[in-house]
Amino acid sequence: MGGTFDPIHFGHLIMAESIMHSVRADGMLFVPARIHPFKPQTILTNYAERVEMVQLAIEDNRRFRLEEPPRHSGYTIDLIDHVRHRYPKSEFFLPVGSDILDEFESWHKGEEIARSIRIIVASRPGYRRANRDSQVLVGAEWMEIPQYDLSSTEIRKRVRMHLSVKYMVPAAVEKYILDRGLYVG
Repeated sequence: MGGTFDPIHFGHLIMAESIMHSVRADGMLFVPARIHPFKPQTILTNYAERVEMVQLAIEDNRRFRLEEPPRHSGYTIDLIDHVRHRYPKSEFFLPVGSDILDEFESWHKGEEIARSIRIIVASRPGYRRANRDSQVLVGAEWMEIPQYDLSSTEIRKRVRMHLSVKYMVPAAVEKYILDRGLYVG
């Protein structure tokens, strides 16, 4: 499961846990993006801090593991090749939220991604199934998961406004954000 995780929140964790159980997977890799290929001008919290937040969020689930992406690329196709090389005896799937589907056809080598890996699309509140009939995503599997309308953007905004993010992010992540003064300005 890839993403900027800026910050990781319970919506990410619920999606991962729900999909992992539904497809009977042995575990879930969390891969924080070094950059965001669609928003290169977006200022992200530095990579090391986002990695630390992911580690804090998943440390109590032995089936979740942090996996760092390849250094040379921010593209999903390269990540798929990377994890297949590292874990040659494993089968992989790509969980994605329905909120990114409008972008999928513009992903680098999107058609190759769709042909090369099982894609599981998790519904997100407020996002229609715009590309459900996409020719690129014709084999994608749609999955209903528990719905929580959380977004990293909203969490960053709440922190900036000095509003609580308790119960939106794991307590260790909330403490990390507050201790380091992330997102305040």
